[in-house]
Amino acid sequence: MKNVRPAFEIIEGDAKVPAGYKEIPCHMVFDMKMDFTRKAWFVAGGHVTDPPSTLTDSSVVSRESVRIVFLIAALNDLQVCVADVKRE
Repeated sequence: MKNVRPAFEIIEGDAKVPAGYKEIPCHMVFDMKMDFTRKAWFVAGGHVTDPPSTLTDSSVVSRESVRIVFLIAALNDLQVCVADVKRE
């Protein structure tokens, strides 16, 4: 939390939220995996704010689309490179 706290201005007591801003609920999620590694997330309730005008959701492709791309790559003798995005 030492790294997270400076990014936010703490408003305590009866202070009002500044104009142009909206107060949203936040909480911490703590998780321990089977190999005893620990993770923590700071989660903000973004569902209470207006959605941005740009697309923010990642798209999902169908299984058939992936198979067609693999078929096209195989027919054209193309190498398929794969990557995975890891959330830190």
